[in-house]
Amino acid sequence: MKITEDFLTINNWSRPGKKLESILAIVMHWTANPRASAKANRDYFEQRKCGSDGYGSAHYIIDQDGSVIHAIPDDEIAYHCGSNQIDPESKKIYTDYARQIFGTYYTTENRTPNFVSIGIELCPLDKEGHFSTETYNSAIELCKDLIEKFNLTVQDITTHHAVVGWKDCPKLWTDKPELFEKFKQDIEKEMAKPEPVIIKKEEPKQSSFIGLLIQILRRLLCGKQ
Repeated sequence: MKITEDFLTINNWSRPGKKLESILAIVMHWTANPRASAKANRDYFEQRKCGSDGYGSAHYIIDQDGSVIHAIPDDEIAYHCGSNQIDPESKKIYTDYARQIFGTYYTTENRTPNFVSIGIELCPLDKEGHFSTETYNSAIELCKDLIEKFNLTVQDITTHHAVVGWKDCPKLWTDKPELFEKFKQDIEKEMAKPEPVIIKKEEPKQSSFIGLLIQILRRLLCGKQ
């Protein structure tokens, strides 16, 4: 997995420069822009600094080829899962599930899950939201690394849809939630793999006789100087 650091400039609409207060979850998204590259989506977030297209951004964007753009530092807020719309089931802003994982403090219009979560955007292949093998595998690896970095669990990975209720994001995993469960299972499998053992090749040792000869020659040479 190749990660390129390409941070947005600090602005009011996509990178406010405010520090996260904690990290309670990793929220998965899709860009809803089939075939558009991670760089194109990153630049779209950058253009939002003008304020003409509302708030929006994410910490990471994963391309169809599996490469990753890191658009916002891990310790800063991204505008990826805030909401001002009513969830059709809970009849409130944010879902009951969101209130369970973020608490009521972080599920209001002014205090959103953005304050306590990392956002990852996936670039889809088509309008149904399918992902390439490369995108999928990089998402697994990135989530694994973030889980380990922030002392989270696989159960702390969620979707934009699960947080706000009204948005089909990522579309494929909203339409087929069993595929999102499989994604989490695949992360668990990756985390269960043993760390590779690195065996250092030892330099061949000189025989004691050769070593003794070298020491005698050095003494003789030093004595002639």
